[in-house]
Amino acid sequence: MRLISIGGGEPEYDTPSNIIDAMKQAMDDGYTHYGDFRHIPELRKAVSDKYKRYGVEVDPEQVIITPGSTMGIYMAYKAFLERGDELIVMDPCFFGYFMAVEEQGFKTIPVKRSKEDWSFSIEDVYAATTDKTKALLMCSPDNPTGAILSDTELKELAEYSKEKGVKIISDDIYDEIRYDGAEFKSIAALPDMKENTLILNGLSKTYAMTGWRVGYIIPPNKETYDKLFSIQMSTYLVLNQALQYASLEALNGPQDSVREMVKGYREKREYVVDTWNDIPKVSISKPKGAFYAFPDLSAYGMSSAKMAQYIREEAKVAITPGHLFGDCLLYTSPSPRDLSTSRMPSSA
Repeated sequence: MRLISIGGGEPEYDTPSNIIDAMKQAMDDGYTHYGDFRHIPELRKAVSDKYKRYGVEVDPEQVIITPGSTMGIYMAYKAFLERGDELIVMDPCFFGYFMAVEEQGFKTIPVKRSKEDWSFSIEDVYAATTDKTKALLMCSPDNPTGAILSDTELKELAEYSKEKGVKIISDDIYDEIRYDGAEFKSIAALPDMKENTLILNGLSKTYAMTGWRVGYIIPPNKETYDKLFSIQMSTYLVLNQALQYASLEALNGPQDSVREMVKGYREKREYVVDTWNDIPKVSISKPKGAFYAFPDLSAYGMSSAKMAQYIREEAKVAITPGHLFGDCLLYTSPSPRDLSTSRMPSSA
């Protein structure tokens, strides 16, 4: 029996054909050279226009295009954090946030979230803050829980940021994948928060372009932009021009395919949540966005790693064990409190 893998952040859909066609056309048109090291102005303007719709005024001259949003995370850390500094993260959160921590020499400080709805307490954020805290990383809609920050949570984080002088790193990669009328709201659109927020985003999830590796950063100010651009010039230099024109088509072209993909995710969400709820001893909150499900299987008395191994061996399904996503999912008492995570399956 073949192994079914639903553990990764990989859209099941192929990249829409209009984006592929734009890439081919750009190559046929000779866009195979370096081009502008700041990246083509049309693409930077498309990013700016997108965030204007969210209420954030963005100067196209201060948009950084990156080879995937993971590079954006690395660059954001370089821009804001030095050895010995502290970064507050929500717990649980995307395990990719931890990858560059050891190399760069700062420390992540987790803030636990409620397992009922994955909300957090702003009091816990303040309690986690020290004189070494330089930034807070948030993701909404969220990987791995599918939660979307409420207006109250956004306002509380904004006030905290301004009061404590802590920068916000906002990972918006799932901004277009939302359900039940939920809206995406950028914390950078709140009063006086543009200058306190670094925005990370990309095309991987919305446009099923994970393998294309296109992301972007909207820095809070010119000083941060200059630092990021210096990192760009000393690492990947520039994305190829044909890829940039394909990305421009993704952002400015027809969005019907995005709506169809989100519709498909929504249907699968209903199937996945209902199926998990039919299993004894399992609890799960319904995701409001992204394409993940995060069931609580702790009542079975296994660690998440052992549960993931059991499901792999018995059901031939590969999932990602929940302990990878944060400290609160590790054993903290004699009773196991682990979670397992799965992406919505390829077929409902």
